[in-house]
Amino acid sequence: MDWLSPGWSVFFSWVAVAVFAAVLGFLASLKATTLAENFGMIAQPGERQSHTRATPTGGGLGLIVSIVVTAIAIELVLPLPAFWWQNMIPGILALAFVGWLDDRKPVSALLRLSVQLAVSLWLIGYGWLQFSPVHAGLAVVVLVTMVWLMNLYNFMDGSNGMAGFQGVFAGVVTAVFFHMHEQGAMALLALAVAAACAGFLPLNFPRARVFMGDVASVPLGFIFASFFVYGIWVDAMSPAVSILIMSVFITDASLTLLARAFRGERWYTAHAQHVYQRLIAHGWSHSRVLLIYQAINVIVILPAIVVAQQYPRYAFLTAGLVLSGFGACWYLANRRLGTMATVQMR
Repeated sequence: MDWLSPGWSVFFSWVAVAVFAAVLGFLASLKATTLAENFGMIAQPGERQSHTRATPTGGGLGLIVSIVVTAIAIELVLPLPAFWWQNMIPGILALAFVGWLDDRKPVSALLRLSVQLAVSLWLIGYGWLQFSPVHAGLAVVVLVTMVWLMNLYNFMDGSNGMAGFQGVFAGVVTAVFFHMHEQGAMALLALAVAAACAGFLPLNFPRARVFMGDVASVPLGFIFASFFVYGIWVDAMSPAVSILIMSVFITDASLTLLARAFRGERWYTAHAQHVYQRLIAHGWSHSRVLLIYQAINVIVILPAIVVAQQYPRYAFLTAGLVLSGFGACWYLANRRLGTMATVQMR
C-alpha cells in the first residue's frame, strides 16, 4: 500500500484539519465562556427566549478564533485563495466584532444592518467581481441574499445545538463539493468551519453551558453565503444546490418572517415563533427538535442534492419541490402548534 499516494495525502490532510479545528474550537469556546461570564454577558430568560436559566452568551467567539487560526495554519502548507483573505476575512472579523458588542449590550439594528451590507458589498466588489450596469440586478440579488442568510442563521440560533449542527452539515457538504471540483484549499476551509462548529457543540448540546451568540451566528451565515457565492462563481456548485444546503433554515426563517409581517407585527424584533421554538414550547426537548431537523437534512436534503448534482436540468425543479414540501410542513405545523410560543427549559 502506498501511504504517500495523493488519495492518502488528502485523507490525512482532512483528518489533521478537522482534529485541529475541532480541538481548538472546543478550547477557545471554553475560554470564551469564562470571558463572557467575566464581562457579565448573560442571556436572561424571557418570553422571546427558549430557556429558563440565565446562561452566558458569546461562546461562539471561540468558534471564530478556531476558524481564523486554522486558516492561518492551512496557509503555511497550502496557499489559500485571495478570495478568503481579501474578500471573506475582513467581513468575518467585522461581523464578529459587532456581534460581540451586541452580545454584551444590544447594538442598534441600523448599525448591524449597515455592517452586514458593507461586508457583503466588499465581498462581491473588491478585487473580484466588476459589475457593469447590466449586472446591477445580479449584484442586488447577491447582496440581499447574503444579508438575509446572515440574519436567518442568527434567527435559527435559538435552540441547543441547532446552529452548531447545521454548521457541521453545511460545512461538510460544501467541503465535498469544493473537493470534487478541485478547490482543495477552499474544501479544507469549509471542513475547518464544520470542525470548529463540532468543537463548540459539547458546550451547547444537549444542555447549554453557553450560547453561541451573535459573535458567531451572524459570521457563520456570512461564511456560508460567501462559500456559495464563490462555489457558484467557480462552477463548484449550482445556485440550486446552495439553496438546498440551507433549505431547512431558509424555510423556517423566511416563512416565519413573512407571516409576522403579514400579521402587522414588528418582524425585525426578537421573537419565539419559529417552528422549532413552538415545538419546544409544546413540550419537545431541544434534543428531539434537533434530531428532527438534522434527520431532514440527511434523509431529504442529501438525496435532493445528489439529484440536483447528477441531473442539472432538474436542479431548480428539485429545489423548488423541496422548498414547497417544507413550506407545506411549515404551514401545517403552524396550524397545529398555534402562533405564539411559551418559554420552556433550555
